[in-house]
Amino acid sequence: MADRAQLRARVEGITKILTIPAIVNRIAAMVSTGTVSASEIADEISKDQILTAKVLKLVNSGFYALRQPITTITHAMVLLGLDVVKTLVMTASVLDIVDTMNQYMEGLWEHSLGTARASHHLAERLGRQDPEEIALAGLLHDIGKVIIAQLLPEDHARIRAMVAERQCLLIDAEQAVLGVTHPEVGMWLLRKWSLPSKIVYPIAYHSNFHARRDFADRTAIVHLADILCRAKGIGYPGDRRMPRLNADAWQLLGLSMDDVAAVCAELDRDVDHDTFA
Repeated sequence: MADRAQLRARVEGITKILTIPAIVNRIAAMVSTGTVSASEIADEISKDQILTAKVLKLVNSGFYALRQPITTITHAMVLLGLDVVKTLVMTASVLDIVDTMNQYMEGLWEHSLGTARASHHLAERLGRQDPEEIALAGLLHDIGKVIIAQLLPEDHARIRAMVAERQCLLIDAEQAVLGVTHPEVGMWLLRKWSLPSKIVYPIAYHSNFHARRDFADRTAIVHLADILCRAKGIGYPGDRRMPRLNADAWQLLGLSMDDVAAVCAELDRDVDHDTFA
């Protein structure tokens, strides 16, 4: 089993295994000051055409169901907000890997997009004012799986073998092999990058919900969205088991079964329109 402190240090130094542009480190430094403006970040991102293209590709990839494509970083800032765009910038290189994870976990990208769309639908159903941020948390909820696969390929292989042999949840195999799980690994990285807790917490605790934690409402949405996508077979999260729906999360959301049916119908329409391709 891995030493937690050593593993966390390796995760926080993830730049050693990812191709992360120098501009990302500059933006991280800007974000960490807490005083940077949206226009300053937009100007900095726009200096790097490759990063700009990656971020715009993600923004237009289907998990927001935009009526018109977003064509500039400034436009993205206006429609989606500073926190969404800066998080996409910081995680763009990791999400590149999610999109090409077939050699590790075919279907993870589709599951991530599906969870993002389900999170967005649920947030809108609940009348939330922040569906874009919640959808982003849904998109990134399994980012720790990518980090484990890239950083610890031998342990990742052991985890996959355990899932196949025991037909267990991937998160249980991670705990058995590593002593930590992908939500915690994802949290380590995103906190190191000084990303906002309102996005990090739903990622960190979507599989371990507690109603008294900060941002429990957002976390409950991502928790339910993940389960709905699993139930509908959207993509592949690394196992074929259904995690138990947390009763406190369900109670906190206050949804009816009719609400869930309506969200599932919206997901069916997304599938029909190739949103998750």
